[in-house]
Amino acid sequence: MITLSVKELAGFCGGRYAAGSGRYKIKSVVTDSRKPVKGGAFVALIGENFDGHAYVGAAMKAGAACCVVSDREGWEHGKYGQKAILVEDTQKALGDIAAGYVQKYFPAMRRIAVTGSVGKTTTKELVHAVIASRFKAEKTPLSHNNEIGLPMTTLSLPEDTEIFVAEMGMRGFGQISYLENIVHPEAAVITTIGNAHLELLGSRENILRAKMEVCKGGARLPEGKAFRLIVNGDNDLLKNKAELRRIAEGYGCRNIEIITFGMDPSSTYRAAEAVSGEYGINYLLICPGGNYHVDLPIPGEHNIYNSLAAIAAGVLFGIDPASAVEAMREYANVTGGENSVRQRKVVLAGGKLTVIDDAYNAGPESMPASLKVLAGITADRHIAALADMVELGPDSPKFHYEVGRTAAKYCDRLFTVGEKAKEYVKAWKDSKPSAAKAEAFGDTESAFKSIKNYVNEELNAGRSVAILVKGSHIMHMGNISKLLEDAYR
Repeated sequence: MITLSVKELAGFCGGRYAAGSGRYKIKSVVTDSRKPVKGGAFVALIGENFDGHAYVGAAMKAGAACCVVSDREGWEHGKYGQKAILVEDTQKALGDIAAGYVQKYFPAMRRIAVTGSVGKTTTKELVHAVIASRFKAEKTPLSHNNEIGLPMTTLSLPEDTEIFVAEMGMRGFGQISYLENIVHPEAAVITTIGNAHLELLGSRENILRAKMEVCKGGARLPEGKAFRLIVNGDNDLLKNKAELRRIAEGYGCRNIEIITFGMDPSSTYRAAEAVSGEYGINYLLICPGGNYHVDLPIPGEHNIYNSLAAIAAGVLFGIDPASAVEAMREYANVTGGENSVRQRKVVLAGGKLTVIDDAYNAGPESMPASLKVLAGITADRHIAALADMVELGPDSPKFHYEVGRTAAKYCDRLFTVGEKAKEYVKAWKDSKPSAAKAEAFGDTESAFKSIKNYVNEELNAGRSVAILVKGSHIMHMGNISKLLEDAYR
């Protein structure tokens, strides 16, 4: 981070500071007092289960240059010392500091945002891989797509960064707007509009409007410059360009260029003759620059869409489709091909057991996609360990039931964890009343014991097994993946 003064940092966030303290220098911004804070500004964030104000003393004792607080009474009575900056809201202040910092010190840096209900992290990785093949590009690290991670990422950008690829997550209205205000993107990708966060937003149309907050930056662009929006043209809500323009205009973005990707013949970047198998994806790319053969070692039909979005993003920055494809192939080779950011493929038991560890998150769209990847693995038996999907609102049972039906189509055996996941079992039994078993468990340890017994029986019989482990992050399905690796390494 470029060194700031207390006066400058306070100016970014509209904070007040004691006379004489404005000259102190700040070398970093910190939100966790357990991490190195010497010379940094400690921001006392307040969450549901914590209050950073309780750790200001420890941070200052550890050498913090100043602190940012919202406790007016405590600040006025000198509770936090002479190096404290007072703000109305420390969370907003963190965003304002990051926004001010980026706009002042990175005025020439170009920025593109990536958001969507499903696939945004993998798409972000592919977009970055393409752009980094030509430019000094940076990206948000894994899980840094929120109101804390994104501003902290921008505050640590190398000074020579030419393009920043920013992933933006959300759970409700206003959150993308908060993140967009930090980054000021000139372009954005929306991967899809699905059912995640229905519990908070109530409808997919509201999810669309919340995601479209990413277009607000279009109002800041120079006159005559269009905000470029890359969207999934196969998605029922994103394919309606007139509605996208209407929403964008409501956010002040009146000059917008909409670029679509997908398999629909009307898509700007279209995949034809698409094939997805165990070892990757293959399709004919049809786009304004011509036709190109795309062959990537990244399995899963969903990655056809992710790669199309990355190619479209690359073209915006002057990278031709052929070079974009080569950059993604190099990325896949370096990262292990089938091992995407969220999904790991681990081969155990001397090649007889394949584990697809996809335990980071789950939703009504990503579950079927991962089950299709499982079905494409060469094995004698295909089984799944699936847990609850969260934040789906009143239609949650229906979404779980549909995933259960899909599992019954692709799997020989099903193991579930969680109360909501019992709908998987119900759908399985409705689809396969006299076929293989589906079992429900209350925790990952109990599920693993049954999974291990089944796997042992199959391996002892000389049969190979492929297993998908997936569920919402809060369900800790990664425990099963780790236990499998420990048992069969």
